[in-house]
This record gives sequence, structure tokens and C-alpha cells, in this order.
Amino acid sequence: MPKDTLSQFLEILDQENKQEAVRFATELLEKGILSIEELYIQLLAPSLLFFSCKVADEEICIWKEHFRTSIIRTILEISYTYILKRLHQIPKVNKKVVILTPAFEYHEIGAIMNAHFMLLEGFDANYIGANTPKNEILSAIRAYEPDFIALSVTNPYNLVITKQITDEIRRFFPNVGIILGGQAFREKHNVESIKYDYILQSLDDLKAFRKQVSA
Repeated sequence: MPKDTLSQFLEILDQENKQEAVRFATELLEKGILSIEELYIQLLAPSLLFFSCKVADEEICIWKEHFRTSIIRTILEISYTYILKRLHQIPKVNKKVVILTPAFEYHEIGAIMNAHFMLLEGFDANYIGANTPKNEILSAIRAYEPDFIALSVTNPYNLVITKQITDEIRRFFPNVGIILGGQAFREKHNVESIKYDYILQSLDDLKAFRKQVSA
């Protein structure tokens, strides 16, 4: 990626120019300057991590963050059409994955990105939504019969509900593998009491996981 591409994109986002931000990102894909993976990792993810609010904007900071997130989500939705163009070239893993964020977890960008990455790695992956109550998660497992359920958690305050959900999954669906991902699991002690099979925090982790389950 050209050196100044990220800085240009961040400047557009700081101006809250949604049309220009979408055009900028789409053009990178259209011209083959960045792949989907590169766009997400090198541009979209950093644009959320580098968000900061000026002192003068403190009262509306949360809304500015929400607006930036909505821009990124629009770019992700448009990017899906480019994923479809590649799917016929990708060897299938024949493993079904349901991706979601648990109840009270509204940060969903990472979950959507990972759902797209899983598609590009050959998984039958479906993102079913944010803030998903425990009973709806169990119902989704009954309906979709996935091989794996992937929970994305950003806010550490949601670790308690995550533990409750994983306990229930183990109780009622012992054959369904549990995948964890997200900022809340960066600290090892945050997963000590949670039942899980895999923690995937990067594209490299996902590629290693694919090799393991498709062997």
C-alpha cells in the first residue's frame, strides 16, 4: 500500500465525508491496489483504532465515533461484492461457522471482517448480528447446525455474559466448536474461566485454523 494511503483515508474520515471515503476505498479495490484482506487490515481496522476526539468535540464524541463506524460498515457491505467475485476460485473447507457478538456487545465491525475473511478462506460463514441474546444464539445453533460458533467481544464488561453463553453451548451442543476473537481476549486472564476451543485474533490465526480443521 502506498505510504500516504492511510493518512489520506484518515483525513477524509476526519472530515466525515462519507461519499468520498466510500469512493476512495472502492477505487483501491477496483484498481487492484489493495486486496480485500489488505483493505481491511491496512486501512479499515486502523481507521477505527486511530480514532480520537478533539477537546472541542467531547460532547458529541460518541456520535462522531458512531458515524465513522457507519462509514466503515458501508465500505464492508460494498466490499462483499468483490468477495463474491473470488469465491469460485477458493477451495471449500466444508465447515459451517456462525459469527456473532453476544448480548450487550454492539461492536460488530471486527465480527463482520472476520466473517468475510472466513469466506475467503473457504468456510461456509454467516454473520448473524450484534447484541445477540443467549436464547437466540442457542436457537441459531439449532437452525443452522454449524460446526463452529464464533463470538466476537470488544468490551471486557461483556465477558460475564460470554461465559454464560459458552457454558450453555457446551451443555446443549457439545459437538459445536467455540471460537473467540476480539479485543476483550487480548489479555490471557480474560479467557481463563470461559469455555472455548480456539482463539483467532489475526488472519494468520485463521489460516492456521483452516489448515487444522481441513486436514
